[in-house]
Order: sequence, then structure tokens, then C-alpha cells
Amino acid sequence: MYFYIFDPRGEREVKYFERIQGRLLNTLAETHIEGETYRVTAIRSIELLVEQAIGAEARTIIVVGSDSSLNKTINALVRKKADVTVGFISLDEASSLGHIFGVTADIQDAVKTLAGRLVRELDLGQIGEHYFLSKVDLGENYFPRTDAGFFGLGSAMRFTSLRPFPVQISLDGRFNVTTEALGAQIINSRSNRGCRIKLGNPQDKLLDILILGKLSTAQIFRYRKELASGCLDNVPGATILHAKKVEIIGPKKLPLAVEGQLYTKAPATVIASKEKIKMIVGKTRQF
Repeated sequence: MYFYIFDPRGEREVKYFERIQGRLLNTLAETHIEGETYRVTAIRSIELLVEQAIGAEARTIIVVGSDSSLNKTINALVRKKADVTVGFISLDEASSLGHIFGVTADIQDAVKTLAGRLVRELDLGQIGEHYFLSKVDLGENYFPRTDAGFFGLGSAMRFTSLRPFPVQISLDGRFNVTTEALGAQIINSRSNRGCRIKLGNPQDKLLDILILGKLSTAQIFRYRKELASGCLDNVPGATILHAKKVEIIGPKKLPLAVEGQLYTKAPATVIASKEKIKMIVGKTRQF
């Protein structure tokens, strides 16, 4: 049985969902993967709906919402130790997880992917009690993906305002790294679109650690296009390491963000969790 969780959040997502809801339901029926549908409300959370789906012995939960919606569903399922396959339809064209899993925001394509039911068992990263599918960003510097038209004078000034920060980490308890970084990421999976190196295989039981060292203002300006790609490895001198366990020792209160949202602060530990999740993926997946 398919169990659908509809979770449009922001104003743009709500408008988009209301516009395509009828077409989505019709397409699901035409492809014979319709099922029970529930919309998240103030009193009906994702966690409660996941519990309801498990109680109804649903074998597949489809999340229609944001990357955050999918992450909440994954966390609820892992904590319940439920053997349930998960599918995803993003309401955001810029969805990072949608691109990683090869599921577009186009309704026809997304439903076709779900109906194809190509299932892969994927690794999860874990920070504290929180599980994540993609990556943890260290520090406050933000490197959004953007197109070539972004590089005006104002944008250039924004990049040159980036400041390096100290990082001290330990990898698998055997190797310590202390450096100043312009950016640092702990990757379970990522979108490799436009990236020089393919990183983040959520089936190799490892985390990829990507550290971009300190750059001068002139270097930041020179490599602003590479920084704006969102792929820190596109900048010469980036360091790539691999580990199952990453201890972020310091500095204390260094911000740690998951999916662009601040989750916790250092000191903290990130591991390649023993827990896994079964996901429906597309042929254009990034792994």
C-alpha cells in the first residue's frame, strides 16, 4: 500500500501544490500507484503520519514536499525501525535531495520514477540523534548554487566578504586536522552537478570530508564562479578526506548546519550510521 504525506511549507510551495494537486492525484491513479493521502497540519505532524502509516502496514511512504519534509520522514522511520520504502516528489525545483536521487519536480516525470520503483538501500549520516541524507556544513559561510548571470559587482563583493574560520577535527580517532578554512563539509551524498570530482556515494559506508583552505581576497574574487557552483572542490587546493567517524573538536560553538538549517554547534560527532533507508530513485541519480 502507498501512503502519501503532503507537506507544502512556504507560500511558493503551497501555491504550486494547490495548482498541481488534482493533476498529481489523476496521474497517480493512471499509473496505479494511488493510495491514502494525508496533508500535514499544525496538529498532524509528519511524525504522527509516519506512525499512522506504520500502523496501517504501509509498505511505501511517498513524501510530497521539501527536502526538510523528507528528512523528517526518514528520521521518524529510523527511530521506529520500520521496514518501509520511501519515495519523494519535491515541490521545489531547486531541491538538492531531488537532484541527488534523480527525481525532478515535474509531476509526470516524478510519478513515472515512482512507478518504475527502482529501489536502493542508502547509507545515512548521523549527528547526535539526527540522521541526514546529504551533508553537514561547518561554519557560517554559505556557498549557494547559482547561474552565470549572478556575477555582478554586488555578487563579487559578497564573496570577498567571506572570512576563514578555524577548524579542528579528528577522523576515526586516528588522524587530526587543524586548519583555517573558508568552507568545510561532511558529505554522505550530494548533487555533483557542475562539480570537478564525484563525491558522496551513499552506498560506500563512508563520509567524504571536503575542506577548502584559507584564501586571500584576490583568490576569492578570482574563484568566485567556482565558489558559486556550490562545489568547493572546484577551487584549487581543496582537500578531500574519508572517514566513518568525524569528531568536530573545535572551536566551541562552531555552527553545524544540515540542509542549510542550523542543527547544533561544536563540539559534536558525525558518523556514517549503521542505519539505512530504502529509497525509490531515478536513472539520473548522482551515485
